[in-house]
Amino acid sequence: MTVSDIAQPGYSRWRMPVLGTARRYGASACGPAAVSAAHFLASLIFLHNLPAREFGLFSFVMVVVSFGMSLNVALISVPLTRNLAMGETANTSACFQMNWLVCAGIGAALFVALLLGGAPFQEAVLLGVFAGCFTFRWFARCHAYVDGRTGAAVGSDLTYSLILIGSLCILAALGGVTFMRGSEMLLLSAMAGLLPFGPRFLRTQLAALRGNPRRYWPIFRDVTRWSLSGVVLTELTANAHAYFVTFISGPSAFAILALGMLLMRPASLMQSALPDLERPAMARAIAAKDLALLSRIQRHFTFALVAAWAVNVALCAALLEFIPALVVKKIYSMENVIAVASICALIMAIRALRTPLAVLLQAAGRFKELASIGAASAIASLTATLTLLLMAGPIASMGGIVLGELVILVGCYTGVHDWKLAHA
Repeated sequence: MTVSDIAQPGYSRWRMPVLGTARRYGASACGPAAVSAAHFLASLIFLHNLPAREFGLFSFVMVVVSFGMSLNVALISVPLTRNLAMGETANTSACFQMNWLVCAGIGAALFVALLLGGAPFQEAVLLGVFAGCFTFRWFARCHAYVDGRTGAAVGSDLTYSLILIGSLCILAALGGVTFMRGSEMLLLSAMAGLLPFGPRFLRTQLAALRGNPRRYWPIFRDVTRWSLSGVVLTELTANAHAYFVTFISGPSAFAILALGMLLMRPASLMQSALPDLERPAMARAIAAKDLALLSRIQRHFTFALVAAWAVNVALCAALLEFIPALVVKKIYSMENVIAVASICALIMAIRALRTPLAVLLQAAGRFKELASIGAASAIASLTATLTLLLMAGPIASMGGIVLGELVILVGCYTGVHDWKLAHA
C-alpha cells in the first residue's frame, strides 16, 4: 500500500486494520527489523562474553550512534525532504558535504568519550570510525528513501545485519569474542552496509567534498538551526541517564540500564527508522494541502509504532518468564532487571505516541516550536535525572527520562492540534 492508496475515496477512516498497516510498512520495516534483530543478538553475545564494564561501554556506543543518526536527520535529511516537497535540488550538494562533517564529528566525539570512559585506545579508534561509518550509512538510507530507492535502503540494512550476526556468531562458536574483535566486526559490517547504495552514490558523495562549505549556511539559517536544537535537546531528554550514569557511576553501573534498553531495542529502532519513510510522505501531503491524507498517514504511523511496541513487550515478558538465562547474567538481580525493563517499556510507549506527532511538526517546518518543546523537556529531564541518580541510584534516575518524555508528548500533541486548527 502506498500513500496514494490511502488517499482513495473508498478508504474508510475506521478501516485501519493490521493487514493494511502490514502492507504499507512490510517492505520498509524488514530492513529496520533486521538491524534490530542484529543489534539484539549482538548485545546478547556481548552480554554473555564480556565483563559488565565492557558491555556497558558497548551499550554506550549504541546510545551515541543513535544520537548520530538523529543529528544526521536534523542537519541533512530534513532539508533534503523539504527540497523534495518544494521541487528544489540546488542545495543537495551542500547537504552531501555537511554529511561528511557530521559523520567525522560524531566519530571523533565518540572516540574522546570512550577514552574518558576508560576504553583502550585501539578499541576507541575502531568504535569511533564505526560510529562515523554507521552515521554515513544512515544518511545514505535516508537519501535513498527521499530518492525513491527503497530497495537500496533495505539491502543496506540486510547486508549490515547479516554480516554483523554471522561474524559474531562465528566468533562466539570459536570462543573468540573480545571487545577488540567485536569492535572490528561492527566496523566491518557498517562498511559493508554501504555497498548496496552503489558506486554512483559514493562518487556523488566524494564529489561534494570539493564544494564550498559556506553554501550550507542558508540551509542552517532557514531550517536546520531549529531542527538541530530540537534534536540536541531531545537527546538530553531521552538519554540523560546514559551520560550521567556512565560518567558519574561508571560503565559497570550503566550495564544494568543498558540491559533494559536492550530488551526494548526492537521498538526503539522502529521508532528511529520509520520516520525516514513517513517524513517525505507527510511533506508531500502538506505541500498538496491534503490534511485528510496527512491525518491518515499519522494514524497509520502511530498504529505501526504501538503495534511494534506491543510485540516487543510480549517478547520481553516471554524471555524473562521462560528463558531468563538468555538475557540475564547471574551478576544482575532479576528484580532489578524487571524494574529496569518495566521503566524502559513505559518510556518506549510514550515515544511510540509522540514520534508521529514530532515527525508531523518536522514535515510542517515547525522546528522552532520543536526546539522550545525540547528545551522544556531537557530542563525537566536533566534536573530530575541528576537528582534521582544522586539521591536514589542509577535505576531511579530513569524516572527523569519518563518525565522528559511526557513533557515532549504533551508539547507535540498541543503543537499538532494548534497547527491543524490553523490550517483547517
